[in-house]
Amino acid sequence: MDYFRILNLKREPFSNSPEPEFFFHSIKHVGCLQKIELAVRLRRGLSVVTGDVGTGKTTLCRQLILTFSSSEEDKKQIETHLLMDPAFTTPLEFLSTVAMTFGISGAPGGESEWQLKENIKKYLYARGVDEGKIVVLIIDEGQKLPDFCLEILREFLNYETNEYKLLQIVIFAQKEFELTLKRIKNLADRVNIYYFLDPMNFRETRGMVRFRIEKASDSDRAPSLFTYPGLWALYIASGGYPRRIVTLCHQIILTLIIQNRSKAGWFLVRSCARRISPEGRKGLRWVTATALAGVCAAIAIVGFYPDMIFEKMQGKEPPGITGSQNPSPGLHAAQGVQEVKNKAVTEAVAKTPAEGAVPLREMPEIIGRVTLKEGRTVWRMLGDFYGDFGAEHLKAVARTNPHIKNLNKVNAGETIKLPALKVNSNPLPQGKHLVQVASGSDVEEIYELYRKYEEELSNIRFIPYWHGREGIIFSIFLQDDYGSREVALDVLKRLPQPLAVNAKVVDGMEGGTVFFKNR
Repeated sequence: MDYFRILNLKREPFSNSPEPEFFFHSIKHVGCLQKIELAVRLRRGLSVVTGDVGTGKTTLCRQLILTFSSSEEDKKQIETHLLMDPAFTTPLEFLSTVAMTFGISGAPGGESEWQLKENIKKYLYARGVDEGKIVVLIIDEGQKLPDFCLEILREFLNYETNEYKLLQIVIFAQKEFELTLKRIKNLADRVNIYYFLDPMNFRETRGMVRFRIEKASDSDRAPSLFTYPGLWALYIASGGYPRRIVTLCHQIILTLIIQNRSKAGWFLVRSCARRISPEGRKGLRWVTATALAGVCAAIAIVGFYPDMIFEKMQGKEPPGITGSQNPSPGLHAAQGVQEVKNKAVTEAVAKTPAEGAVPLREMPEIIGRVTLKEGRTVWRMLGDFYGDFGAEHLKAVARTNPHIKNLNKVNAGETIKLPALKVNSNPLPQGKHLVQVASGSDVEEIYELYRKYEEELSNIRFIPYWHGREGIIFSIFLQDDYGSREVALDVLKRLPQPLAVNAKVVDGMEGGTVFFKNR
């Protein structure tokens, strides 16, 4: 609408419709999609995704369908069928709906439950064995499934060959479905992947808001519609639930337009939250001007003053700040300071090394060679090394590995060369204390250590990077970052003993570091 142009937007950034191009690839959502996609491609049978209302299950459901229709090869190999409201009253009604969804035509006089099951079985054998296709039945609002439907789904999982299940079932349901699985144990035993979708953290909430505004922006430079305290207020009011974020942001955008403002701060967000939701009123009750001052102080201490000290040591003022001005902890100023700091360090490194100094190395074309282990996939490996990879990554990997004809079918024991595809962003938070669990130049050793502890420590991440002095380094970090070194050290001490021995606290990376993994 035209009134969005007041804020330099070409369209509404916070529509409550499931628009695919506005899907934000948070760590949680992408991780869930990758696990479900892998289970389907390997034909593992039943996968279940649960979560509270508003965590994005329906959006993930649509996104999964889009994933399987994104290429011509997948369109030929994978067929998806969606049931949106499975509140059936009889087994015959459920079976008839599934048969109709599969395109199975029934007899004119109607069919019995047994006949429908036989027809579905024949269909799955024809598609899965004779034609080699993967048939996927996706069920949204799975908490509405009656027990007799779950029993029929369990029977469907018995349709299989010696190698794989003929029907792949993915159920998206609200949290109470977990109780159903606990009660129906013979179905719970068939679940290959169970994924609980948590709300997003603050970093992901901020990323989602910025991503949607950029998508809806009318220019190359997206408007910054929230102050930093405003984003914190948004996170507290929404709890990190995507649906609440979208609803509240829509109200905030309208308020900005009506009040002729350009940015939403703490108090405007709080006011909007109180108007649209009783939970917003409760969530912000404890947050007063004192809390706001605390947030701003934290931003100033962590995000600005150490950088200002660095600039003073270099004999210069931070960008946009003069000696007579009061320092402002704005995001753009902090980013500008960080860029100057990185440049200064890079220039210092680039100078002729002193006697005995380590000479600088050139960045190689590949970051490492990894042998694919039994039960693993190239897709998972690429996600571990590159994060949210896209078509360009796949093309580069294919070019670097001409001996591999199909990345979907790589045998265990084959070696994959990983090209050095640098990213412009730093995947590690600036101005924070991080716990580095392990680090080294041996890609196989560090990557295997990461895979070993990934399930035990769900909050770890694998980061490859390069620096002129050290070369290619592979590190494992805890995902959380800490405002003080003391807190980080306390977390380090509570790590499992094999990891705690070599773990250390680091305060960021040197300037000139090149990363290959995005956020």
